Amino acid sequence: MYSAFFVAWCQLTYNKVKLAVAAAGVVVAVMLMLVQLGIRRGAMDNSVAVARRVTADLVIVSPRTKTIFASAQFPRRLLYRVGSDPNVLAISEMYMGQGRLRNPWNKLEFPVSLYGVDPSAGMMELPGIERFTEELNDLDRLLYDGMSRTNYGPIKQYLAENGSLDVEVNLRKVRLINSIDVGISINTDGNLFTSPVNFLRLFPDRKPGSVDMGLIRLRPGADTQAVQDSLRQYVGTEAKILTREELVAAEIVFIRENAPIDFIFGMGAAVGFFIGFVVVYQILYTEVTNHLPQYATMKAMGFSDRYLLQVVLSQSVILAFLGYLPGFVLALGLYRVATKAIQMQFSMTVERALFVFALTIVMCGLSAMIAIRKVRTADPADVF
Repeated sequence: MYSAFFVAWCQLTYNKVKLAVAAAGVVVAVMLMLVQLGIRRGAMDNSVAVARRVTADLVIVSPRTKTIFASAQFPRRLLYRVGSDPNVLAISEMYMGQGRLRNPWNKLEFPVSLYGVDPSAGMMELPGIERFTEELNDLDRLLYDGMSRTNYGPIKQYLAENGSLDVEVNLRKVRLINSIDVGISINTDGNLFTSPVNFLRLFPDRKPGSVDMGLIRLRPGADTQAVQDSLRQYVGTEAKILTREELVAAEIVFIRENAPIDFIFGMGAAVGFFIGFVVVYQILYTEVTNHLPQYATMKAMGFSDRYLLQVVLSQSVILAFLGYLPGFVLALGLYRVATKAIQMQFSMTVERALFVFALTIVMCGLSAMIAIRKVRTADPADVF
């Protein structure tokens, strides 16, 4: 096998221009697969980021809610019902809605997601919100998501320099008292956080007795599944009780069924695989054709078809390694560019890197298996 690898290396490096072209084709394929799969995973993760920030043990939502970004409401009285269960330690309500934030610099309005949560409840993982518990309970006080898009103007910078900013949300004057970094998704360009009371002031047409989501904290040691089954008798058909995992799973199902993320970016990865396959096949087929007399001579000398197959397969492995490493580095750079441009986090994972590396080996190996057919039919008598 070592001698086959050496022969393959010498054959590939003899024409360095052709080697560079072949490696470049693999680089493009690797980069395309990594970028497409990375954006697909990043878009999916960001789409369910709000659900994953829930730290409550159980969640109550309306049976008509398909996604929390367009949630239906259920009666708030149901929360008080479940709160009577001895296994329930605390309950909290959460309101969600889409509003309009006016950019104070250019006076243009842009959609923004608003969340009414109790900052002292600790039912959501919102870094730093607990520091503003008292202030958020004051009239018309809100927190700005520092990771929101730039549509709204340099609000984060202004807050860091001046401490607060008066803006207009849903045609109501409110004050942004600071910013916390939470993160946006494909469903929203920005977020605002406030107390439930202030949230309802921004949506005067909403019934105060209707809640978007109920958050339940259980007592230590309580069996989550058993309590979930027990609490269903309190809500009946007016609401459904989910675990955190079930909430995230429901969001993922909704995104996959209603947003073509999997298809679009999965197709992009498949195109990258096909491009790499065609390029490597063309290069290996040309190499085999150009060196057919040499292969025929080797067969006449007693080298088996298996050995010649090892030579061509070794060439494919060399091309896979030469193309994967630069493609991986370029993909990392494109992740940073996409993160900055789209303002959503895209990062490399070990699983994705290994998966694409395996795809690259398979891609080059399949190309070699097809290209080797020419060698198997080579007859020294026909060649000479």
